[in-house]
Amino acid sequence: MPTVVIIGASRGIGLGFAQAYAAEGWEVHATTRTPENPGELADIAGNVSIRGLDVRNADQISALAEAFEGGVIDHLINSAGVLRGVDRDEMMAVNADAPFNIVAALFDAVARSTHKKIAILTSQMGARHGGGTPSDLYGESKCILNDRFREIEPEWRAAGVTSVVFHPGWVATDMGGRSASVSIDESVTGMRRVIAGLAPADSGKFLTWSGAEHPW
Repeated sequence: MPTVVIIGASRGIGLGFAQAYAAEGWEVHATTRTPENPGELADIAGNVSIRGLDVRNADQISALAEAFEGGVIDHLINSAGVLRGVDRDEMMAVNADAPFNIVAALFDAVARSTHKKIAILTSQMGARHGGGTPSDLYGESKCILNDRFREIEPEWRAAGVTSVVFHPGWVATDMGGRSASVSIDESVTGMRRVIAGLAPADSGKFLTWSGAEHPW
């Protein structure tokens, strides 16, 4: 069966991805900062490996890459992110820097796979409205993520890998709040459907969870 690596899978959307892929029989590698206390990840039936990863820790990223040395990753999904409660440096490290550090470390395993797909969760709050950078810290971090993605994605495409960034919707998670309009299941189901149908011509797009293109 194909293999998926989900970065930031202990709760919310990442957990939803892990549950959905496992239910379909995929080999699932789910990362969490607290593998000793994995929460609902431990309850998922199927071929699920729980791996410790703080996305800010270069040594832990390298250790994760070593686990896939010579192996394959069909889908690499980055769901890790922070919205509040951290300073600017940590916000940028998690939201804007870590996704690319992780892709760099795992890229060869993705390129060796059959599916060769990367999805990174961003936010509509990172879109440049009127050409400027969003004024709030979270929006700025996602804007930087989007800009970096557009810069580096052609290199990934040239290596045969299809990658997109997603606005997952306003999702009812701890980050989004329980009054949000989109459920975790709706968001994950929509993004998984889009990922499954991605073609090389789609690489480099900013998409919503339902598959519509989002303005940058």
